[in-house]
Amino acid sequence: MSTQTFSTVAHTVVGQYSQVGKIIVGAYRTGAQRLVSGANARYVEFLNTRALPLVSEEVKASLIDVQQQIAGVVVGGIATGSDRAEQAIDLVADGVNGSIKRAVATVDRVETAFDTKAITTVGQLTMPVAQVSLEIANRAVEGTKRLSARVVGAEDEVEQVVKTVKRVAKKATRRVAKARA
Repeated sequence: MSTQTFSTVAHTVVGQYSQVGKIIVGAYRTGAQRLVSGANARYVEFLNTRALPLVSEEVKASLIDVQQQIAGVVVGGIATGSDRAEQAIDLVADGVNGSIKRAVATVDRVETAFDTKAITTVGQLTMPVAQVSLEIANRAVEGTKRLSARVVGAEDEVEQVVKTVKRVAKKATRRVAKARA
């Protein structure tokens, strides 16, 4: 780490926070798409398992088709919005990195013009603070990755919860039916 400068640490921190943003966007995309997919599956299951008056099989098929089209539009919107968010993150990160490069170039010109290393010395004195900032960014990436993994891996847990809720609802319905009889 002795070869790191203040600017390389700053570039790395920007990259880490950029990665955090992209991980969050990816988790949003995955979670939202799973939500739409689950709602779509429940709607299809509802229509297929119920005998609805005045609703023929053709009408059910048409309703399911419309629901799938709507779900497709929503998923497309989620994907487009997520892609734009990632582009914005890249744009901001590139802008910040460009500003860091311009600041370094300016420092070099000033130090060359005045034949001094005062600014570089101040930069070296602030390296411990920069290293702390880098460590915070690294931990933010690690935590965000764990959060994202939970969101992506939560599908099995969600299915378990849905099964449990259905089982509990059926028991409650049976109890109410017995109480009324």
